Amino acid sequence: MKHLLRAVVTTIALTSSAQAAQLVDYVVAVVNEDVILNSELEQAVESIERQIRASGNTPPTETELREQMRERLIMQTLQAQRAEQRGIRVTDDDLNKALLQIAQQNGMDLRDFARALRAEGVDFLLVREQVRNELLATSLRQREVDARVNVTDREIDAFLAKTRKNDQATEYRLEHILVSVPDGSTDDVKDAARAEAEQIRQAVEDGASFSQMAIGRSDATTALDGGDLGWRTAGALPTVFADEVDDMSVGAVSQVIETGSGFNLIRLADQRGGQAAQMITETRARHILLQPNAIRDETATREQAAELLEELKGGRDFAEVAREYSDDSGSANQGGDLGWQPPGGFVPAFEERLDSLDNDEISEPFETQFGWHIVQLIDRRQRDSAEDIARNQARQAIRQRKVGEEYEDWLRRQRAEAYVELRAEPTITQNDASTATES
Repeated sequence: MKHLLRAVVTTIALTSSAQAAQLVDYVVAVVNEDVILNSELEQAVESIERQIRASGNTPPTETELREQMRERLIMQTLQAQRAEQRGIRVTDDDLNKALLQIAQQNGMDLRDFARALRAEGVDFLLVREQVRNELLATSLRQREVDARVNVTDREIDAFLAKTRKNDQATEYRLEHILVSVPDGSTDDVKDAARAEAEQIRQAVEDGASFSQMAIGRSDATTALDGGDLGWRTAGALPTVFADEVDDMSVGAVSQVIETGSGFNLIRLADQRGGQAAQMITETRARHILLQPNAIRDETATREQAAELLEELKGGRDFAEVAREYSDDSGSANQGGDLGWQPPGGFVPAFEERLDSLDNDEISEPFETQFGWHIVQLIDRRQRDSAEDIARNQARQAIRQRKVGEEYEDWLRRQRAEAYVELRAEPTITQNDASTATES
């Protein structure tokens, strides 16, 4: 009923002279069963215009900005509809936690954060809804896209083989401009898009701001952010961008890059980091675990641990005792051997006791949430964990890239499959005004 009413009701305000009627709200887009009102669009335009000016850039023309923001609201609406279909909700508690985190990052509590926004002329309720939309989109992406993306060891090996010449820890900050080409476009449309991309590149070469051109000319979802893609490793970038950035210096702009989405330009805004040895101390230990059970209560378990310690002090083989008595099925068959473990490999109480031991020293019985332990330190070693870190970074980078590419494809599919009707601003004739006045 709410959707139906919003679709058919138009609010009209009459001037005091009753010479004309002024339309104050109307539908700017129909998105499946929902509508986007002009008041929503105006509020969004005002907010993004303020952000653009705060970043030091000049907003595009009012017409261009309205078109871009209308498309952004359409995509937000489509994602909200999809989330509702999938039963995804953002609770007020989740929203408040996210807002509190943002406020704390700015050194404020939530009340002061709201006051600071209002002092800047920013509607806190609008910010609240923007954060809700971001949380909803993130949850939806995780459900629809992230869960389907897998990274194999073969992909990691190939990635590392390709990027070994670069520091795995090096991160790049890129700005991006896309001149999109719809699926099924003719060669003439593609040629026109390529020409526009070349024109933009030339303008940048002649001194135009890349971020400013992104705001005014890019079709990418990051356009109104100045095309900023944030900090990413090479592996987290689309493959064609990663290949290009290898040979770019900071401040350089790429040649026009053709992808399935259209024609792209990237600018290397900055880079940081560098690979260094990551030395860690690994620990090898073995233990005996005794857990209370139906026939051995807490006191009896502690007493048995003390008895086993006396046997060990008397010369009995640790591995033999572990195989016979330990309740840790994972290590008992290996004589209690836990293998080499990095810092943080054990629970804090266990690791704290282990850190106090010298090689071959056996601890007194102690308790953790798993039960009563007797532990012996076998050895410690220093190891460069750079390879492990590199593989973990590679896995995350590949996953981020695949998720990004799949998410863009998913958004395009949602847009193409939806019913979207764009509506122009209605006009009011003198007859309409007279009728409204008589009414």
